[in-house]
Amino acid sequence: MSDTTIAVIPTVEAQEVVMVTHQQLTLMPNMPGTILGLLNHRNRVIWVIDLPQLLGLPMLMLDLRQYAVVVIQVAGQLLGLAIQQIEGLSRLNPSDIQSPVGSVDASLVPFLRGCYLQDQELLLVLDAAAIAHAKSLQPHAI
Repeated sequence: MSDTTIAVIPTVEAQEVVMVTHQQLTLMPNMPGTILGLLNHRNRVIWVIDLPQLLGLPMLMLDLRQYAVVVIQVAGQLLGLAIQQIEGLSRLNPSDIQSPVGSVDASLVPFLRGCYLQDQELLLVLDAAAIAHAKSLQPHAI
């Protein structure tokens, strides 16, 4: 895989994208490192996670002026996925989504619906429910 990993999330799972500064997040003690903190957005409290770190990719740089946070909804709960940048929207043919097994690192597979080849670039099709229920997001026992 190249230095840049491109991932997509189905629009039915993505509620909106919010630009957030690090100062807008409330840090919480005793939480896994993948959890950046809480965000109060539109009178709703949303957990924000470092999506690249959760996926085993290089974590977000803390000195970024702002993060793009994709707000997803899983089983009625909101979760913010902090990423470095948004490239845009793409329309994918669901029948062209292929199994990720053998195409990507095995540690990514549990978080994917599949892979999609577009213009010689492999796009990771994320599974919002698998991300929201990742074991690494569970608080550590005190």
